[in-house]
Amino acid sequence: MNWVGRREQESFDLSLMIMFIRYMSSKPVSEMVVEDKITGFFAVRKKNVKESVRGPFVSLELGDHSGRIAAVMWDPDQFALNELEAGMVVKAKGTVGEYQNKLQFVISRLRLAKDDEYELETILPHSKKPLEERRGRLLSLADRIENSFIRKLTDTFFGDEQFFNRFLTSPAGKLWHHAFIGGLSEHSANVAELALEVGSRYDFIDRDLLLFGGLFHDAGKIATYRTGTMIDYTDEGRLINHIVLCDQWICERAGQIESFPPKLLIKIRHILLSHQGEYDTPVQPMIPEAFIVYYCDEIDSKMGAIERIRTKHGGVGWSEYVNLLDRYLYFGEKTED
Repeated sequence: MNWVGRREQESFDLSLMIMFIRYMSSKPVSEMVVEDKITGFFAVRKKNVKESVRGPFVSLELGDHSGRIAAVMWDPDQFALNELEAGMVVKAKGTVGEYQNKLQFVISRLRLAKDDEYELETILPHSKKPLEERRGRLLSLADRIENSFIRKLTDTFFGDEQFFNRFLTSPAGKLWHHAFIGGLSEHSANVAELALEVGSRYDFIDRDLLLFGGLFHDAGKIATYRTGTMIDYTDEGRLINHIVLCDQWICERAGQIESFPPKLLIKIRHILLSHQGEYDTPVQPMIPEAFIVYYCDEIDSKMGAIERIRTKHGGVGWSEYVNLLDRYLYFGEKTED
């Protein structure tokens, strides 16, 4: 073989190797397609041992920063049967198939991942906006509060380093909207800004109540969710609820501010206690500012969920049936641009 022939053969061999590596490499869950050969790291979200005619098998839900996928291991070893638990991070190898019109990852090999083999950012979804940008946005909104008592109350929260750090790194939901690290700070700033925009149309609205309500309506979620290798509820979150938790914190902190007006505290509490309207909330909105915060929260939570669904479907066509909205969603057709 001459020199030119050797170069062509080497180039061909290299191309084959690259194709093989790509064929066998890991992919984010959101990019998986049928027949993909995958080796990657995933958080175990759910695990069930079931029986078939061939014996026991393991049914799983795996997840990474981009989404979730159903998985099955037909011939599980002792680790998969007896030791594997939800919350673990595993290295899994297998093939992407389809079951009941949904993707299913058929696992051939699986083991517990070592701590130095993966980064948490690849397992848990994170905000695309830098932490300092989100911090600055919240502080800028707080700076617009003019009422001295509301500003002091705000400062007791944002001036508490431990609270503020948790606020900046907490999700705003488990699955539905802003369900990612940093989601709470994004959602809270969005609601505060939307509320200000709506309130500017009406001269009888108290802007400071809107700002505080927008910023802190979901603050209790820093104790509602835990984030290890997946987002899940804490015992407090399930048994007490984020609305009640935040109401307790506000009463405690306002009580430490000298001469805090009782009627002002009642309005603040009412906005937070009623911010989910008629759904799972102690009271319904009864003051104008509470209506605005409620509807702005509805808008941003729905848009956050719709954005997630839209991204999952590539921004075009019809979505799957969305149970929480009781409808399909349409995102238009792909254009040449």
